[in-house]
Amino acid sequence: MIRLIAFDMDGTVLNDEKKILKETKEALEQAARAGIEIVPATGRPFCGISDEIYRLDGVRYVLTTNGAGIYERDSKTCLYEDAIPLSAYLPMLAEVEAYDVMADTFLKGGALMTKRKRDLLPKMRLTKEIRDYILSSRQVVESQVDYLRERGEDVEKLTINFAYDEDGHRIDYDAVWEVLKKYPDVNAVSGGMKNIEVTKKGVSKASGLLYLGKKLGISKEEMMVFGDSGNDLDMIKMAGIGVAMANAEPEVLKAADFVTRSNNENGVGGFLVSADY
Repeated sequence: MIRLIAFDMDGTVLNDEKKILKETKEALEQAARAGIEIVPATGRPFCGISDEIYRLDGVRYVLTTNGAGIYERDSKTCLYEDAIPLSAYLPMLAEVEAYDVMADTFLKGGALMTKRKRDLLPKMRLTKEIRDYILSSRQVVESQVDYLRERGEDVEKLTINFAYDEDGHRIDYDAVWEVLKKYPDVNAVSGGMKNIEVTKKGVSKASGLLYLGKKLGISKEEMMVFGDSGNDLDMIKMAGIGVAMANAEPEVLKAADFVTRSNNENGVGGFLVSADY
């Protein structure tokens, strides 16, 4: 018996226009009315939660930053945080920022962007919706390293977005992966925007859901999850039922128990209506 349904946002419950289809919304709200916890599980910071999620009835908790922070949606209270220690984070950030990439820091529900990196946005293959989300959710600072050192707080997540060259290759993508390999105490995965997302080692959407399940008295076998990207892989493997979207990355498709239609074709809602859970 399923008692918790978790779903990624971008590429999963949101279509490419960053909307929740009517049929998907109705299916999720019907599950909530039946007493099932419905939990958005995203790589975004809390400040970047879509308005679509606030219009979704029945959501009590939101898993953010790939499991590094869990919040009560309506009170905006942080219930759980498993962050990268600042002392370990700053050297890694400095090395990554030396490359021609946009490395944004997520902490305490917010997000930072380095001012000089903003010029990279036109060189990234982002939809207008994603570009608008990035610009609206980031606090722009001159130097993230200096700002964070002064602020003195640990970090939930690092998101690294890439510009593209004329041949369609992500600039400095391989070089950044080599930098991250030098830091064994972090967990780096691919995200939904062909980026890299970095949390503390051991932190993932799976670890966040296990924490929330323990709080609510729900086992992993009683969880159904939906996802499409590398940052969803751990929860797809962990849950009693792991469902990949048709538009998912190959490794997610391979790991899933089921594959549903794409995020543009009511994949989440269609599966819930047809499933016996």
